[in-house]
Amino acid sequence: MGESESFAHWESLLSESYVPLAVDPDRGQPFHGRIVREHLPGFDLSTIRASAQRVRRTKRGIARTDGEFLLASILTEGFGRLHQDGRIAVLRPGDMVFYDTTRPYHWDIDGSWSQVVVQTPLPTLWEQLGGESSRLPTAVTVGAGSAGGVVAGFFRDLVPVSRTAPEQANVLADNGVTLLASAVKLMAGEIPAGPSARALSKEQVLAFMRSRCTDPALTVDEIARACLVSRRSLYRLFDEVGEGLSAVLRRMRVERAQAMLVGDPDRSTAAIAVAAGFSSERHFFRAFRVETGMTPGEYRHGAVSSGESRRFTA
Repeated sequence: MGESESFAHWESLLSESYVPLAVDPDRGQPFHGRIVREHLPGFDLSTIRASAQRVRRTKRGIARTDGEFLLASILTEGFGRLHQDGRIAVLRPGDMVFYDTTRPYHWDIDGSWSQVVVQTPLPTLWEQLGGESSRLPTAVTVGAGSAGGVVAGFFRDLVPVSRTAPEQANVLADNGVTLLASAVKLMAGEIPAGPSARALSKEQVLAFMRSRCTDPALTVDEIARACLVSRRSLYRLFDEVGEGLSAVLRRMRVERAQAMLVGDPDRSTAAIAVAAGFSSERHFFRAFRVETGMTPGEYRHGAVSSGESRRFTA
């Protein structure tokens, strides 16, 4: 297949995966492109990896589209600029941007790049927002270090889970549209309330816990202070879904231990217990059995025997 034919196939694949698009290649670089797409409750989640190109959403493409969508792209590699509604969002790895498929836009993406893309039907989003399209903060960079960046991290981390544990991904995805609505409201200058606010607060807490779960001295008070919530509010965030805070922290630590047991087969379980954040090896064994139904040794033996290689997210 020649390069022109390959690029025509790529344009068709992009249009089938998202909405009708026109794509212009960078003729100075060899072309490559790949899309992996998953359907989750309320939205589609995909990853794209490709070479430099311009992607255009034209009036002609809009006229050929069934359905209206909000797209959120999280750049994971490369550098890009998204143009819509007279604004330009400049993105670097970790940044996110929203764009509306009912109006023209175009991407200019330099060099090799990759993105995580969330596609949500606009009617589904309106149910959460309760407003009009003029409120959508299109072509505004959502920085990786902002509150909206916590939402970007949720979707980015959801990708490997959707491929290795789809049933678990479906459970996590139940909060996906609510979290997306929270980020939209924040970027529109509003303060989320109700379910959106709770979903965002919970994801902020989880992001902090992921970053500190291997510290055996991590306490509820420290989590509450870091996330600017009271102990009572913190417990309520997790108790309302039937899962206590201690159970979430235990599972994060066990998942870290699972990754080490498989990835470093010569490391002792005592060393892994400490590295994963457990106060003692005995505590580690008890927690591991609660979460997996087996001992760390049994888990390691089974993984090594089957040649299994897993990716874990906590």
